[in-house]
Amino acid sequence: MPRTPSLLSRLRAVPPRRLAGWAALGYAAAILAGALVGAEITLRSKTRRIKGEFVPVGRRGGDVYLPATPETLSRGVIGIVPLRPSRGHALLGPPQLLGTLVRRRILEERGVVPNGSVAWASTFVYNGTPAQLGLPFQNFKVPTAVGEMPAWHVPPVGGERDAVAIVIHGHGGQRAQALRMLPALRRSGVGSVFVTFRNAYGAPRVGQGFHSLGDQEAEDVLAALEWAARAGYRRAVLYGFSMGGNIALCAAQRPERAALPLAGVLLDCPVLDWRDVIRANGQRFGIPGFMAAHIGRFVEWLVTRRSGQDFDLVDQLRASPRFTLPVMLWHGTRDRTVPVGQADALAAARPDLVEYRRVEGAKHIRCWNLDPGGYDAQLETFIRRVLPGVQVQGEPHA
Repeated sequence: MPRTPSLLSRLRAVPPRRLAGWAALGYAAAILAGALVGAEITLRSKTRRIKGEFVPVGRRGGDVYLPATPETLSRGVIGIVPLRPSRGHALLGPPQLLGTLVRRRILEERGVVPNGSVAWASTFVYNGTPAQLGLPFQNFKVPTAVGEMPAWHVPPVGGERDAVAIVIHGHGGQRAQALRMLPALRRSGVGSVFVTFRNAYGAPRVGQGFHSLGDQEAEDVLAALEWAARAGYRRAVLYGFSMGGNIALCAAQRPERAALPLAGVLLDCPVLDWRDVIRANGQRFGIPGFMAAHIGRFVEWLVTRRSGQDFDLVDQLRASPRFTLPVMLWHGTRDRTVPVGQADALAAARPDLVEYRRVEGAKHIRCWNLDPGGYDAQLETFIRRVLPGVQVQGEPHA
């Protein structure tokens, strides 16, 4: 009976030129597939839920016991919210692994987190509104040229509307991701406006729903400044997370359009160079560096062709010589979404303006979690410096 040739022997029989052609075709197909996915992710983001996990909660006194998962094992502070949020909410301290369980100490608690409950656990700590912190707030919409953007207004403790922080979430993010920093903002004496921008979840869809990666979204931040001016505020700072940091910097470069004088910009793991982010995220998923570079260039071409995006307009490292406002910058060394090298480059380029905190071991927009007290102190000190005379409420962090 004749023996069937092996696959290897069949491949050896194929002319080398044909094999090279197949390899090139396969590589091109992989590049195309990666670029199509990458362009779609870059252009759109409408995440409905704050990142976290649902887990059963065991409780003994001031300790809770959670199953060991990537989220419950995260370094630093996390939050848990029972499925019935009215029953409680807690901030939990650093993890201690006990076999298949994680023990965390309760640092703060509102209401009661009951033993045996099922809860949402997350490094973003909160998943609701400022009411989850027991704070008064106004749920309103910012009028813009393309529709009304959902927003929260948290007035200053003392009632005097002197200064306001415009808080801007990131790509695929939501306003609740920044609630961790709200107590520090309150202590600093400023009011807060948490804004949503076009084509994000809950906001108006514009055109085909594509993001402009900071350029057009900055118009929604300028509209929020107009609202704040009408509400009686006299000056402002911008506070952006991830892509929100790029939006903040785009808005800060249009001072003639700002309804309020801008005193400074706070940036948490900001996207400063989108080309670099696209390449890095390709490598994050195991794509070799040379292939990620090819995919990145093709993603840039596809995004530009589909949306008209000008990547130079949102290249904040290139724009840094034009910056005029003081900047408070945090970035984590374990950030796999936005490479920390971007923050390093900005701090090196503008040491005259940038106060930089490079947080060892912190993941993307998780710098606060590793050292809440230190982060809050840096935030409050920066606001006191750029907004002299603001009425500090309570005891500020040292």
